[in-house]
Amino acid sequence: MRAHTIKISFVALLCLTLAGCLSFGPLKYRQVKMLKKEGFVLTDEGWSLGLPERLLFDFNKADIKPEHQNEIIRLANQLNKYDLHKLKIVGHTDDIGSPEYNQKLSEERAQSVSTIFINQAFKPNNLTVIGRGSSQPFVPNTSDENRANNRRVTIIIIP
Repeated sequence: MRAHTIKISFVALLCLTLAGCLSFGPLKYRQVKMLKKEGFVLTDEGWSLGLPERLLFDFNKADIKPEHQNEIIRLANQLNKYDLHKLKIVGHTDDIGSPEYNQKLSEERAQSVSTIFINQAFKPNNLTVIGRGSSQPFVPNTSDENRANNRRVTIIIIP
């Protein structure tokens, strides 16, 4: 009977060990679980979180509204807690303005978010800041509401 109990204990321990090592690509199960809870989705670029509904920029502005800064700080702390330190931060604009102007504005928006992450102990060399201008709208730029949704930043996890 004792040998049987030891075998069952060994198998249970082996299962727990393997479950702890379970990963999704380069990410661990617990990291993926947290990312899903935070609203990240797996895209062609990786685990991605669009912040259109939580991080709207005012028209022609790159500064983050004060009411959204705490949410970004909370997200940065979560990512730090789960050892997800390498990020791509991508800024976007609506279609009003020249492509050159929108490119610059989208880079400034991404940099604004990046600054908050840096202030939360992220290393600048682990953050890639990209502006995409108005080239990748979240929704068609057919109304003021849609244009507001396109003024956004996307955060992508780099494994």
